[in-house]
Amino acid sequence: MNAKNNAQIVDAQAASQPKKNSVWVSVGLIVLVVVIAMFPLFFNYGDDDAEEPFAGTDATATETIQEIDPNYEPWFEPLVGELPGEVESGLFALQAVIGAGVLFYVIGFYRGKAAARSDKREKEQ
Repeated sequence: MNAKNNAQIVDAQAASQPKKNSVWVSVGLIVLVVVIAMFPLFFNYGDDDAEEPFAGTDATATETIQEIDPNYEPWFEPLVGELPGEVESGLFALQAVIGAGVLFYVIGFYRGKAAARSDKREKEQ
């Protein structure tokens, strides 16, 4: 009986320690995110004479349409109108934060479910 209790204590201690594999997966994902974020900074896209080097697709699409058909009139007008650059950047950052929050919540949720399943299997054995 005493040996069985000792085995359960050792199993409980091993389960509470993070697995080396999961640490390397986490480090690898962080490195991948940094590489993906830094990748565009090493390349120079577009004209050097351009007024705004990182213009959005809305501005680029408008310029392209004006070049193709100068008499084109849009079907709809924006609801808010022209926003200052700081507000647009803030809204874009908010959108990115919400998306990252949802993504990491889902990852954590499924990782927690997998950990609970493995704990349940270990307890059944």
